[in-house]
Amino acid sequence: MPSFGRHQPDKFFDRQHESEYNYIPFGPEGTITPITITSDVFASLFMKSVSQCLRQQIPQACQALANLCVLQLYDFSTAPCQVYQSIIRGQSSVVDTLDAPQGLPWLYYGLLSSQESTTFTSQVLNLTVDIGSGTGVSRLPFVMSTYSLNGTYLGLQKLTTQLQLCTPVPSERADDWRQIGYDYVASCTIDLASAINSTSTATFYDLFIEDSLGILKAVPIRVINYRTLAGRQPNLNADPLDYSSSVLFRRFFSVDDISGVQGGLLKVVRVPLAITVWIRKADSDGRIYIPVLDVAYTERDVSTLSEQTSISLQFAFSALYIMHLDNFWRVMTVVFSLVCATAGLLALYSARAWSTRNLTVSQGWDFNFLSRCILILAGCLAPLLFWFLLAVSAYWFFFYKNQTVMKVLLPWSDSDLHKFNAIVITTLICQGAYIIKQVYEQCTVDIFFIDWERSRGKVMAAGGEGKPRLAAVSVWRSIFMMNEWNKMQTYRRVNIEFSLLALYFIVEGLKVRYAATPQPNIHDLTPGLVNPILLFAVECLLWILLAVAQILFRAVIYERFYKDKLLDFVDVLSMANLSILAFDELCHGYYIHGRSVHPCADTNIGELNAFLRREQADLVPRRGMQDTDQQCFEVFTQKEMRSAFNKVYSMVIAEVEAQTVGNVAARLQRLSADKMQRRFNGADETRVRAYETVNHFARSFFDKNLKEFQYHIRERTYFERFLGTTPDVSQNTVLFHTPSSFTRLLLYGIEYHLLILYILIFTVADNGLGNTGAAAIITYGVDVVIRVIRKHFGASNLARKTMMDRKFLI
Repeated sequence: MPSFGRHQPDKFFDRQHESEYNYIPFGPEGTITPITITSDVFASLFMKSVSQCLRQQIPQACQALANLCVLQLYDFSTAPCQVYQSIIRGQSSVVDTLDAPQGLPWLYYGLLSSQESTTFTSQVLNLTVDIGSGTGVSRLPFVMSTYSLNGTYLGLQKLTTQLQLCTPVPSERADDWRQIGYDYVASCTIDLASAINSTSTATFYDLFIEDSLGILKAVPIRVINYRTLAGRQPNLNADPLDYSSSVLFRRFFSVDDISGVQGGLLKVVRVPLAITVWIRKADSDGRIYIPVLDVAYTERDVSTLSEQTSISLQFAFSALYIMHLDNFWRVMTVVFSLVCATAGLLALYSARAWSTRNLTVSQGWDFNFLSRCILILAGCLAPLLFWFLLAVSAYWFFFYKNQTVMKVLLPWSDSDLHKFNAIVITTLICQGAYIIKQVYEQCTVDIFFIDWERSRGKVMAAGGEGKPRLAAVSVWRSIFMMNEWNKMQTYRRVNIEFSLLALYFIVEGLKVRYAATPQPNIHDLTPGLVNPILLFAVECLLWILLAVAQILFRAVIYERFYKDKLLDFVDVLSMANLSILAFDELCHGYYIHGRSVHPCADTNIGELNAFLRREQADLVPRRGMQDTDQQCFEVFTQKEMRSAFNKVYSMVIAEVEAQTVGNVAARLQRLSADKMQRRFNGADETRVRAYETVNHFARSFFDKNLKEFQYHIRERTYFERFLGTTPDVSQNTVLFHTPSSFTRLLLYGIEYHLLILYILIFTVADNGLGNTGAAAIITYGVDVVIRVIRKHFGASNLARKTMMDRKFLI
């Protein structure tokens, strides 16, 4: 024991304050409410400890003095900490620990050596850590040196659950937080009375970690609500990776229900609100820096506490593994910038192609065009951002979950998670806006069914009176095919109901959700808090797996051996002797060639089967255009051709709408509600003539009977397919043979974008609500809304554009 000289206790503090205890509650807003009490413990122990430590040099008394300073949260304005500081000034330190005073309790870092806190926290621990079964340790060997309030040494004890106030802690999970790479978070609401009763007396701890040579290395303590003499709180909201501005200590306590006793009655209790163990990965794989333990205390006035009343507090204990991710985020920033730049270039190219097809030289950029450009940008950006997010989250999932030696750790800070969540929300908004644009365009497409059927001769009126007239061509073929087309408008390959049920079963039933817990064992599905980045990866991968499985099943088995709904529609369209011409833009659209190779389509069952046998025997030309199998085309028309078509087609639509509006009032007067629901709106002669005019124009165009409007058919080159270029249509219309191009008029054609939307909605809802079932219900609700809107407005548009009463679509 070194000599303390002839120091007198009275010179370090004013004796009238020796038994006063200043409690400063530490709340979420950092509010200060001093509570000054006359502590029985300080009145009985303080002077005794100072005297015995200074004059008799009793180690236990020095420990007691140190404990009283710890109870004051190391505040240098208090008498115990003033005395302690004055005693160790000028004392030499232990060489290997740099800052521990010889023969005295070690409380402060940097008090003797005046070194920065980073000097102590940047030391790499001589310990190899392994996540799997390797040569290193798989659990952190924490040890605590314990002392009672009066300075009595209670011995060393292994740290397990002593700091966890959330009781009871299951014995099989007591050491979970010490497993290498396992992020552990436990929070609960504790009853203050129970916390007081569970501890018999205040116990003080010096925390150590044992290295590979068995040497105990001191673990720094950071008291979050420590205040300097100037009133600053340097440890508040400090970066756990940067300790340059932090003040570190050696000793801490769990529950203080001793010093707040005044006159034999407990007045004030101090308990921890949060305890966090930070384990920082060093630059070398499998190595860590000296851990740091954070403690945030709070005080409560319990003078009015009784058996009938209670005070509840929210407590959290956590052990978090962290590493510097600056390099990773720099790389991700570059990749993110490239993704955004690529989306911008794609959007610029798409907008330029659209303007080339739809705008003339005299037309300028208006609000509609700028709005379309924004939506095109959203449609280009959202999928790229989705795959970027999936790549980032999958990187963390597979590299973090499959490591045996600790190499990578998860993003831990709120700012990192907020960045990721912000990109997810942005992607969802962009994808939602693009889907709205696509559904609207599908519901407003200009579509017309071309009837190739010819009259089969002349017939006489009933009774043989009058002149013979051409036999009427049945319209029921058109009505039938319109109904089939209407049914296909919401057809998709991926069944959302099945996907959501399967996803719920896998995520919740098989507990795959807990593969997203922040622990490095991919096979450990122990329930716990999930990491939002890992959860995003798990749920996205499951969605994609289920979607791909359904698409492969339909493509390889269902559509090949049972029924291909799209090809069947094209085949029946050909047998019905009908074609479809649809424009989704001014000079862009799709054509399904359904002109029959048989003499007629209005026939009986015997003649129909005879036609089919001839086709089966290859005795008729092929169904496609120009005696080929090419029936489905993407159409790029001349502006002049579309203008001529619009002169007739727009007149038809206008007359139909005028007839509809003009007759509404009269029908309302004539019909009751029940009759209105069952009456069909009959077409007048003007509407019939308009239909025949459009039909004649379309047939003449595809028969190449319009000399001023010609077309040619060719295949797209690989370059054109990749870039989606717009061909030169200055001389004539171009038809590209693309078997499935017309599906872009259906939900089938935007299914890729719909799946991305549903995945984003599901992951955002699950992350926000923490409930997979609720996320599935929300996603299904969105799908129902989209299908209902698409079906209703699509059917209305089909009826209006094909000049049929809406009731014919059943």
